[in-house]
Amino acid sequence: MSVPATTGPERAPRSDAELVLSACHGDADAWEAIVDRHLGMVNRIARSYGLPRQDHEDAVQTVWLRLNQNLPRLHSPHLLAAWLSRAAHTACGRQRQHRRRLLPVDPLTLAEHLHHPTDPEHEYLLKERHAELHRAIGELTDPVDRRVARHYLDDSPDARPISHRTTPNQRRHLLRQLRRSLRATREPNERRA
Repeated sequence: MSVPATTGPERAPRSDAELVLSACHGDADAWEAIVDRHLGMVNRIARSYGLPRQDHEDAVQTVWLRLNQNLPRLHSPHLLAAWLSRAAHTACGRQRQHRRRLLPVDPLTLAEHLHHPTDPEHEYLLKERHAELHRAIGELTDPVDRRVARHYLDDSPDARPISHRTTPNQRRHLLRQLRRSLRATREPNERRA
């Protein structure tokens, strides 16, 4: 009869500090032991935030990524559980904030919600047109007409509230004056070009 071979005394589980030290030196088994030991706690924290499955998974993955990046810099490896707990709360809180900022959009109306960067040439032309309009308003002889025009332009610092209502005829008259003034300033420029 043969006697079973003994492997020696059973080794006590390694502490977090020992696992961190081994993982820092490239021991893949130590990294897996850290994940196995603390994955349940990180998942419980993530579940407590009530995040949807994908956000929950993103938060948990962020925790392990941050640990991997910061493992050599941990000042107190024996407090790994506390570090992971804080990292999980931070990651889940950020994920929840990010989710609140997202607005659901109907894909059929998505084109209306897209913001295209403005073209510098378009911006320049808008500023030029705006400057021409201000010059034309400044050339109006009647101060009431100038004030009414600036009120409708609504961005002039001296556009005071209008004390009386303008009639459609007054507005048409004002627009005709502005068109004449704008044509007069454009014609000499077009002749020079």
